[in-house]
Parts: sequence; C-alpha cells; structure tokens
Amino acid sequence: MKFIKRDEFKDSKWSGGVTTEVFIYPEEASVSEKNFDLRISTATCELEESTYTPYNGFYRYITPIDNVMNIKTRGEEYELNPYEVLFFDGDAQTKSSGDVRDFNLIIKKGVHAKMYSLNINDFKYKVHDKAIIFNYDNRLKANGEKFEEFSAVYLENEEVEIIGNGKIIIAEF
Repeated sequence: MKFIKRDEFKDSKWSGGVTTEVFIYPEEASVSEKNFDLRISTATCELEESTYTPYNGFYRYITPIDNVMNIKTRGEEYELNPYEVLFFDGDAQTKSSGDVRDFNLIIKKGVHAKMYSLNINDFKYKVHDKAIIFNYDNRLKANGEKFEEFSAVYLENEEVEIIGNGKIIIAEF
C-alpha cells in the first residue's frame, strides 16, 4: 500500500478551473500527449457551462464530489448527485454545468478498469490487481495509518482495512 498525498498531485489550469492529476499509468505518460492507459484526476469547474476536451480512443467515468453536476453526452442529459458515477465515451461531445469539483477516471479503450463509490463504515477491501482509493473529506485510517482528506492509496494485489465512515471512490484496473 502506498499513500498518494495531496502535495504529490499535479495541478494545472484549464479554461474553467484547475485539474489535479492524482495518478497516471504508466508513470512516464503525459496527459497532453494522450499516451496513457489510465488517468485519475479531480477538477474544479467555475464556468456556467463547460465543454469537455475530447478523448478519442478513451472511455471516461466521472462523479461530482461536492455539488450536483448536470452533464450532457450523446444527446442524453444526466443530473448527477455527489458520488453518482457516470460512464461515457470519450469520443462523444460532452458538456456539463454546475459549480462543482468532480473526480474522473479516463481509460484507453481496450484497457479493463472501472470506477465506483461506496459509503463505508469500517471496510476491508482486497484487490486482485491494482486499485486507487480516493478519500475526499473523511477522517479515516488505512491499515492503522492516517488516511488524510483529499488523498489516495494505491494498492497492488493486497488488502486494506479502512477504519472510519464516509464516502470513498475506488478505481480498479
């Protein structure tokens, strides 16, 4: 288990706010070159309406983590409450609205991954491959160590015991 703390995240500005890269795989990949298999990030949006950067050849998962998000993709409209996850094609023209911080998983087509949220109250989790668990604002412990707010843990073929309660987001790959 490896903690990924807030000061290890990579912030960059975009036209509507700030995007914060939590994890990218492989590690030497670059989001600007779109040569990654998987990217996990969180972003703020301060615009009334935002048009997403197209990610041709990728799928996306997204969830708001602090407010309601309205999202439109492929002619369908969704109103997502905090921690409700939407899966959609990165090729599709997508727009969203709402003053929100979101959490994203972008995966190259052909790479197996999924993202979901859980409401936990003391939780044991075993991953058979790799996973990132994101803690937005809960007071938790992971295997007896402080699991800070706005941080993540990286797991590879191992088990973790998380003590505390609240919502977490898990990305498995």
